Amino acid sequence: MCHRRKQDYSGNTYLGIQLGTQRCRAVILDAQMKVTFEAKINYDVDLPEFKTSGGVLTDAKPGESLANPVMWVKALDMLLNCLSGQGADLHSVVAIGGAGQQHGCVFWSDIGLRRLCNLNPILRLHEQLNAAAFELTRTPIWMDGSARTQAFEMEQELGGPVELAALTGSRAYARFTGPQIRKVYQQCPEHYERTPRISLVSSFLSSLLVGGVASIEICDGSGMNLLDINRHKWSEKCLEACAPGLGRRLMQPIASSRLQGRVADYYVKRWNFRPDCMVLPAIGIAHSRYVGMLLEKDVLVLSLDISDTMLVHLGEESHKMDEGHVLCHPTIPNEYLGLLCFRNGSGVRQDLCDELVDGDWERFNAMLDSTPMGNGGNVALHFIERELIPQAKGTLRWDSRLNARSQEALLGIEEFDHPETEARALIEGQMMHHRAIAQDLGFQFGPKTMIVMAGADSNNRSILQIVADVFNAPVYEKLGPGPCLLGCAYRARYAFYEHREASCSCQRCRRSRPTKQSFGEFFRQLPRDLRLVAQPQLGCESIYAPLIVRCMNMCQLLAASTSIHDSHIVMET
Repeated sequence: MCHRRKQDYSGNTYLGIQLGTQRCRAVILDAQMKVTFEAKINYDVDLPEFKTSGGVLTDAKPGESLANPVMWVKALDMLLNCLSGQGADLHSVVAIGGAGQQHGCVFWSDIGLRRLCNLNPILRLHEQLNAAAFELTRTPIWMDGSARTQAFEMEQELGGPVELAALTGSRAYARFTGPQIRKVYQQCPEHYERTPRISLVSSFLSSLLVGGVASIEICDGSGMNLLDINRHKWSEKCLEACAPGLGRRLMQPIASSRLQGRVADYYVKRWNFRPDCMVLPAIGIAHSRYVGMLLEKDVLVLSLDISDTMLVHLGEESHKMDEGHVLCHPTIPNEYLGLLCFRNGSGVRQDLCDELVDGDWERFNAMLDSTPMGNGGNVALHFIERELIPQAKGTLRWDSRLNARSQEALLGIEEFDHPETEARALIEGQMMHHRAIAQDLGFQFGPKTMIVMAGADSNNRSILQIVADVFNAPVYEKLGPGPCLLGCAYRARYAFYEHREASCSCQRCRRSRPTKQSFGEFFRQLPRDLRLVAQPQLGCESIYAPLIVRCMNMCQLLAASTSIHDSHIVMET
């Protein structure tokens, strides 16, 4: 019989930490899920010694996007100092949930593992986990597209892109962790050989918190080209196609509902965390963003950020997607999400704003507002960086008079007559491309469709109106500190319920409490805090339907041109 008294959990708090591309952020929620403290560390501004722009090292080679893991270590140290300095009672934190940028990886050294397991509370975190703790201090992040050769090699070894997508949920992508690890193995074999463990950015965050190498969580692991998407285990064939001895460097993946462990004694002594504070496996930022919105299954999440992404619920079927990614669901066991990632996002929007109006977004938005839906038939695609879906690079503009079957269609026109036309053509082109790719992959848009926005550009009302018109669906925003951080803290709260409140299995406790609730049931009474920000205008579907067809014709031409260019490069080498 259980003799425990009924516990009072009203003073508990829940910490969410996001280790992102440009900054490290944190939020603390109280027992009523209200925000009590927030903090952030901007790498470029707060850690100038690492010489980054947008969180990326500025001296990388073309096609490479690298970061120094020591920067992330120092950012976490500064973040916790910031929370403590604000007066946050970190002893009240009973669980920590985290999220990290997808696909990036960290190569530990032997000395790094020893230091990680023996952190000294007298010293700051980055004074111990310095450059010597890592085999590589210039490690690839999700923006790195330099492993195309390795991605191709892995696809060929495993039977082709269709076969790899059926096995892992995605064809091979240069920015995915598997091809990036293979590149390190091929180009830096001595460093790879000395590497005892490899972490994702998410499991790296968890490792720092528990004071030991943390297992990779299966949701984030499903974005590596290494995980069997159906069995939720590493695919031996993929591991062998990637690099020798990779399995022992990764350890076995774990479910997002498992506990990673308790917070390391270092944090107890240095910041007064409680010794029994639970640490969850950190997940990918896209996953956490979805969790934080507490959405129903028929909602599409569109994030406008450095890269634009769309995330949708797929259910129990791990749909085969030749393009895009199938990922394990973070809160519903044995279900899946579909993720579409578009590389040319906020950077392209900012560049054109700089070019047209010297970076004045108020004037740029006025241009968008002064032009009609459909832009008079003027469409533009700006794939400044090599786009992922389809594989294409270049800029192409068509006016309403241009024949899609003509020779001129290959080159398009040099520029539109008015800057207002250029501005709307960019935004409409991006959104039509996003919707068209989603439709091609089987996503159904209908009268019940609703779009929930996220990302840095999600507060631009002029852009959101174009989103509503192109998608012919109402657009909502999530209120609060950001859905990714909320997702981290919500997972922490549910973990405390699942592993502490609902964990006693004695007969008395089983009788005195209702059936254990799922994540969705547990948060059902919590307001979704969605605010309607844009409604589709009358007639938008009839205007955009033919333009979306033209947009996809333009995509196909750019993809064909890029493929021919790639073939010439291969022949020359």
